[in-house]
Amino acid sequence: MRFKESYSGISLNRAGGTVVNHGIVGGGSNGIKATDDVALLNSGLIRGHKGAGLKSKGDAQVTNYGIITGADTQRPKQNDGDGDGLDIDKLARIRNYGIIEGTGANGADKNGAPNTSEGIAMGGGEIHNYGVIRGAHHGVLVDNGDLGPAHGKTRLVNEGTISGHNGYGVKLIGAFNDSITNNGVISGTNGLALDMGGGDDVLTVRNGAQFNGTVDGGSGSNRVILEDAKGGTFSGARRMQHLKVSTGAWTLNGTLDANQQGRVHSGATLINQSRISGAITVESGGTYTGGTVDRLNVAGTLRLDSPPHSRTRIKHDLHMEHGSSLAFSVGKGEAHSTLKVGNRVNLDGAALNLHVDNESDELLTRQLRVIDARQIEGRFDAITSNLNTLVPELIYTRTGVFISFKRKAPAGA
Repeated sequence: MRFKESYSGISLNRAGGTVVNHGIVGGGSNGIKATDDVALLNSGLIRGHKGAGLKSKGDAQVTNYGIITGADTQRPKQNDGDGDGLDIDKLARIRNYGIIEGTGANGADKNGAPNTSEGIAMGGGEIHNYGVIRGAHHGVLVDNGDLGPAHGKTRLVNEGTISGHNGYGVKLIGAFNDSITNNGVISGTNGLALDMGGGDDVLTVRNGAQFNGTVDGGSGSNRVILEDAKGGTFSGARRMQHLKVSTGAWTLNGTLDANQQGRVHSGATLINQSRISGAITVESGGTYTGGTVDRLNVAGTLRLDSPPHSRTRIKHDLHMEHGSSLAFSVGKGEAHSTLKVGNRVNLDGAALNLHVDNESDELLTRQLRVIDARQIEGRFDAITSNLNTLVPELIYTRTGVFISFKRKAPAGA
């Protein structure tokens, strides 16, 4: 069936309105077009054959349980067409439980730029996605309609899938303080999953989060929060100045090269398998292990890698606060990891917690290096261990801390 390309399935000209659709709406251009604010509840199918599923010149409130499709399917080589799923010029409030998709675009826009097809293009607002948002080019674009700054800040909560099949996943343009919470998939085939644009933005990552492509915080002072009692994995980000590990055990397997100040909260664990710039503070009750960090301040636990791995590096300074602990393990064949510190270590009355996998007399002849630094200040306040027949002793030099062993004196001796 061919539709007249200048006609929309439903036109709300010079007026807003509410559309409730449980059936099928199709238009030669847009499925629904509104020149003012519009509200849409959809559990059916809405399709624009050479335009958006819904095109609004004003604000829009959309709740979708069905399918909303924008396309470029009629005479694609003769006419310009921009097939977005939702094309909202101003602010939007969107709750999606179904599919919102842009399936194609052709030609150029009014400024001569190539048309692109997004699942959602809007000027700011809120998106709560529990379904699928996808575009032939990009997943979600937030701007003023001409790739300029958006009209307002954006809050995005993703529990589903957002994907750009020939571009980025999500891109925000403008200097608003935006927030994104991801517990689903955000994917960009051009290598960019998420670009948060300008402003002081916050990205919260949950256990189910997956980013296929780079995460870019954009300009401003930005935070990434790892927050889920089940823990998870995060592959790093560009231009994120503050890392917060709030709850759960989190593995970082990509760099945070713009971090200035990070924090591991009480009850949380950060397993660093990569590199973090700036400083990390580990609160009392928090745990840090592995990887490279510029500076580390520990009030909780610093756990060295299990032998034979030795990845824990502090490029500059380490401060172990009073009441903190350093966990040091000795494995089979006396294998152990030495903590490497590029500059100064301040022990400040911390405790050393020693775990030995195989207690044997071989340890009596060994002196194991625990810390290798440029300068050692202070001493451990206490040492605890799982040893039964041997007693550990600490040896301090200007640049190192070592542990040796002697036989425990018989009871009553």
